[in-house]
Amino acid sequence: MALIQFSGLASGIDSAALIDALVEARESSNELRRSEIEFLNSENDALEELNTKILALNDLVDQFRTINGGGVKKEANTSDATVATAAAGTTAINSSYTLTVTSVANTETANITNGLSPWSSLTSEFDPDSGFDETLSITVGTGGSSFVISVNVDTAAGDTLQDVIDAINNDPGAEGNIVASAVNTGTSSSPNYQLVLQTLNTGTEEGAISISYTDSVGTGSITIDDSSADATDATFSIDGIAGTITRQTNTINDVISGVTFNLESAGQTTITISDDADSTGDQLQELIDAFNDIVDFVNENDTIERIESGDNATNVFGTLAKTNVDNDLISRFRTQLLAASSANGTEVTAMSELGISTNRDGSLSFDIDEFIEAVNTDSTGVSEVITDFADNVAGTAGVLNQFTKFNGFIDLAQESNNNEISNLNDAIEQLERQTASMRETLTLRFARLEQITAELQSKESALSGILAGL
Repeated sequence: MALIQFSGLASGIDSAALIDALVEARESSNELRRSEIEFLNSENDALEELNTKILALNDLVDQFRTINGGGVKKEANTSDATVATAAAGTTAINSSYTLTVTSVANTETANITNGLSPWSSLTSEFDPDSGFDETLSITVGTGGSSFVISVNVDTAAGDTLQDVIDAINNDPGAEGNIVASAVNTGTSSSPNYQLVLQTLNTGTEEGAISISYTDSVGTGSITIDDSSADATDATFSIDGIAGTITRQTNTINDVISGVTFNLESAGQTTITISDDADSTGDQLQELIDAFNDIVDFVNENDTIERIESGDNATNVFGTLAKTNVDNDLISRFRTQLLAASSANGTEVTAMSELGISTNRDGSLSFDIDEFIEAVNTDSTGVSEVITDFADNVAGTAGVLNQFTKFNGFIDLAQESNNNEISNLNDAIEQLERQTASMRETLTLRFARLEQITAELQSKESALSGILAGL
């Protein structure tokens, strides 16, 4: 039979308050565990934010790696942009080139009309004067690059101009190569449509068109003009290179190493390739700003604040104060900054000669004027130093990736925290079970105490009555 307890009714002891105090004292260690869980979650959040910042920094460093062209950027200027424009990669050699464009590469346009029964709308029958099924064959390109689009025109079913246009455009070979459309060469009150075929690639190899339209007895009323605007190749010459150069496209990137020409029209222009110290400096500034953002983030979160209250003192830890990941990152980055060098024989041999210096708080400063002066003095040395630094910092084998990759330093730190959180939660649950059992046991014991006390008091009262009657 369950005991009904009225706390302290017989004994005068407030057992409920005493039990609460004992349980609370036992559970105090759980409060410490919950605080630790909260801190570990905050540390994981801070590590995740740090990871995002590292990835942003990696992208900015990555553009200077050898695989992406290396250090000092180049610029290409043209004396006449109506003839050609140009762009230069970091591998381009500083020089000037006279470019003479004879012709630019063009696409081809062909027209198809119906001479006997002009198309007055898109729903006009394609060839109403033919009593036979006919085939429209379009050959795109020449030689080994050519392919054929064949459209069967069902005259009995009354295939329309729009039906033929759709059949051409929906052919698998048409995508990215040719497009068909209808153009009204008449007036709004008296339309006269033509079927216009336009290739999407320049040059004769991929842009030329040849059209045939036949049935078993002839060509019907269809008129074809497949030479109204012929595809042409780009032809040009560059001083110092013998002969005329021919290409299928107006974008030329395989003649001068590191330089891309975009031909615009026939004529002559001078292309000058030079170091682009300004844009390179701007990119370095972005890189340094991203690193300084990490330094500021670490300085704000890797702190220990001592709070004193009377004789008591408490240390309040920042979210990154109990991990070495952040400090290790900054240390490794600075090591590579100091270690970056150029080959023997260059005047500029270290990052410190590029206007980069370290501040007392660990951040970096960048003097772009000093950097530009270094580029003007020895662009090769500057480029080699930057490239050496980038190759060791970015990319899959770089310092930064060791922190952000799967099972990298940040992943491992967060996994360790998650394991600790799991262990702490298990300990909390175990202690909660123990304290619940403890509360139940104490409640039963005090209930028994109250019962025994009440029985003793009853016997005492009876004995006192007997003694009083003697």
